[in-house]
Amino acid sequence: MVQACAAGNKALRVGNAPYQDLMRIQHTAIWYDYVGCQIAALIERFGLQAFRVQIMQTYEDICGDSLAFSRNIRPRWDSRINHDGTPIQYAVTLGSSQHTLQFLSTAGSPGITGAERMKKNRECMATIARRFHADEMLASANHLLDTLAPKSDIDLLTDSGGAYWVGAAFSASQESRLRIYINTRWGKERDRWTRLSQFANYFNKSIKWRDILSTLASELQPLGMAITLNGNQPPSGRIYLSAYGKSMSFYEDLALKYGGQSFMQQMSTLAVSMLGDDYAYPTQTAVCSFGFGENQQLDFKFELCAHCLFSSDIVAMQRLRHWFETTQMNATDYWNALDVLSDGYLSEQSLDLHCYVGIGLRREVPYATIYLKPRFILP
Repeated sequence: MVQACAAGNKALRVGNAPYQDLMRIQHTAIWYDYVGCQIAALIERFGLQAFRVQIMQTYEDICGDSLAFSRNIRPRWDSRINHDGTPIQYAVTLGSSQHTLQFLSTAGSPGITGAERMKKNRECMATIARRFHADEMLASANHLLDTLAPKSDIDLLTDSGGAYWVGAAFSASQESRLRIYINTRWGKERDRWTRLSQFANYFNKSIKWRDILSTLASELQPLGMAITLNGNQPPSGRIYLSAYGKSMSFYEDLALKYGGQSFMQQMSTLAVSMLGDDYAYPTQTAVCSFGFGENQQLDFKFELCAHCLFSSDIVAMQRLRHWFETTQMNATDYWNALDVLSDGYLSEQSLDLHCYVGIGLRREVPYATIYLKPRFILP
């Protein structure tokens, strides 16, 4: 299989990583060690050696407990980050000259209570914020976090998804960023929309959000929010909405409204490459999100669930390669990440590594994001 993949793209071959490194990744028995080896390899691929200590310390803060279990068993809880419960996910962003290493997970050991996990994640956020010199910005956002995820709300504490995911992004040209994801898939539907409005108000985007709300409240479902802290810079935020069974024309209308004609055409190119003959039919799971920052424009993003698109990682790789070639996109970071996470092997039978594929518009510049995960090995 390695030879077949290498024939498809020269970047995807065992030879790109030292053989000893691949063997170390493959044979570590604990998930924390296994993923740590992958992150160490990605640091080399993304040219982030100068940030190695900071990245590995941050990885330990977030995942030191949540990944401390054998690769031969399932943990005693199922994270919603991935379909199979794997409690970590990577994001590769394409369309920018900078190489960015991003991952997210949740703090706390498997099996702890919802209240304990919430406390662990808040402590984890504070630790990383200090390291990233963003503690003042986190302090100013603490009341928002308390409002959106009340520490004593019984519906939230009993929700298996938990209150938070904690993510971090590293690149050579920007300060490291702390990203806090807040679950809103709990409680009554009306209250979920209220929480999203409170989040938009925090970023002084209530007018723009009301326009979105009036258009989409009957079409999409509240999914979550994310706040990004970058040193002492003003925070930015994003609201996530999910849908199922909508036609691509529905999403293309949104792309036209919030991104313009050119962005809509680029999104359509993505959809045709990913969906193939299914482009004409209703899609399965999709996520639309809206970013709030200092600029007045909304940052719109559209993502499709990989498990709804692809039957295997080989199929995912082939369709993505077609999209890259069609758009002439530089996908070096994707090929490097896939080479590391695949351990040199892609399955023809199952989808183990790919999670979501998306395209977004930030400050009127389009970009692509591909979400990947480690292979979750069961006995």
